[in-house]
Amino acid sequence: MIEPLQLPARGLAFDALAAGPPTGEVVVLLHGFPQTSACWTLLLETLAAAGYRAVAPDQRGYSPTARPTTVSAYRLPELVADVVAIADRLDAETFHLVGHD
Repeated sequence: MIEPLQLPARGLAFDALAAGPPTGEVVVLLHGFPQTSACWTLLLETLAAAGYRAVAPDQRGYSPTARPTTVSAYRLPELVADVVAIADRLDAETFHLVGHD
């Protein structure tokens, strides 16, 4: 079952979809432009069925509560730091990362 989450990280709040057991290995799924976490619905269910904890956040600029107004806030180091902070919020020391664009 897919559940909505809100993940506070780095002073922002990222909307996300999650599925799978809380104790499963974490898989973070990053959407491409101009999609949202909804593009991962089928994979969330598949990974959950395999025992993973799959989480697909709406990235910076896509979550209503994670939309900084400066261009510099969207540089690659900021985006990478968001993913690491989200993984920290999920208590994941290690995690699998899947993305597309």
